[in-house]
Amino acid sequence: MKHWIFAVLFSVLTAVPLFSQAPPAGFSVSLITCGPGDDLYAVFGHSAIHVYDSRTGLDKVYNYGTFDFDTPNFYVKFARGKLDYALSVSSFGRFLAQYQYEGRWVKRQELNLTDSEKEEMYAFLENNAKPENRNYKYDFFYDNCSSRIRDVFETVLGSDLIYPAAAADTAATFRQLIGLYLNNHPWSELGIDLALGAPCDYQADYRDKMFLPDYLMDAMGDATIKRDGGNVSLVSETSLVLPENPNLRDTGESSITWGFWVFFAFCLITGIYVHPKRMKWFDISFYSLIGILSIVILLLWFATDHSATKWNMNILWAAPTWFYGAYLIAVGKPENRFFRYQSGFLFFVVVAWMWIPQTLNAAVIPVVLALITRGWSWQKQIFTRQKVRDASQN
Repeated sequence: MKHWIFAVLFSVLTAVPLFSQAPPAGFSVSLITCGPGDDLYAVFGHSAIHVYDSRTGLDKVYNYGTFDFDTPNFYVKFARGKLDYALSVSSFGRFLAQYQYEGRWVKRQELNLTDSEKEEMYAFLENNAKPENRNYKYDFFYDNCSSRIRDVFETVLGSDLIYPAAAADTAATFRQLIGLYLNNHPWSELGIDLALGAPCDYQADYRDKMFLPDYLMDAMGDATIKRDGGNVSLVSETSLVLPENPNLRDTGESSITWGFWVFFAFCLITGIYVHPKRMKWFDISFYSLIGILSIVILLLWFATDHSATKWNMNILWAAPTWFYGAYLIAVGKPENRFFRYQSGFLFFVVVAWMWIPQTLNAAVIPVVLALITRGWSWQKQIFTRQKVRDASQN
């Protein structure tokens, strides 16, 4: 693993500019968009700004998606949403080498700006890259490497930048948008759906969607800028700098939902034909695992600054009360009414979920049904035992 990391770093740090198309002559400002990668951190793509001047040798890529692994308490800060991201600056050749190594496409959109607008944007980026200005609190939906670039363009160009009418835009929520990129990452999609709360099911407007590099690229390609006598396209030229290498990308889709339905079938069959005491340790482990998930959901909700993890309705089925269920089974006291009430409540949650303002991952449904089934198994045993007890007393 270390050798692989070193190889990547070496190729990035020692790379020379390799352009499939020559950079624009003269002074230019371009939006750079990089295609998705296989790893989760790269699956949504990336954006940067390239400022280039062939006359002076100026060659800088401004990248808002970097952070420092040496930050004290790095992982704690990352989990709590308190990690500083930063604007970094490098040459285009060095920036490009990583994407060439990963087989990801890179496109350039040269912006149709006047010399004064280019100078103003360059000055803004240089000021933003100063140590006292370059750090910011990252937010995946509202303040990331792509939305920051949108904000740069809007700040520098002001009211001269005009987006097309949003009426023609396709309606989608934030969760639906990120789901488009996770077909090859079913476990990651499940984890993200479990971690993200109801705010992710808000509908994203035209401007909101620019948190994704693909949408930023398309929006800037459709945008216009005011000029004397009318409007002109913001992008003067689009070019493919690096094509995608299909040999380095796995495009096969997979699904894990069927596996959870098999798990539910197992719980259903054992609930009907196997005495619950023989499933004691299975149920203790199952309930404890769901209880641990509930703690994670609550920590992401109340102990972090992540806006997207608030109001997570998964807590309705993945609740801390499952620890109590595991305790009752462990101490041999399942006669408690807990299983009756908990199973009944979960059934209500499944039926009522269509009215809850949060999308439920399809893989969760068989898990919830499995919880209901195992609770029903214990309740059935309690009911049977009570009938025998009542009959003996009579």
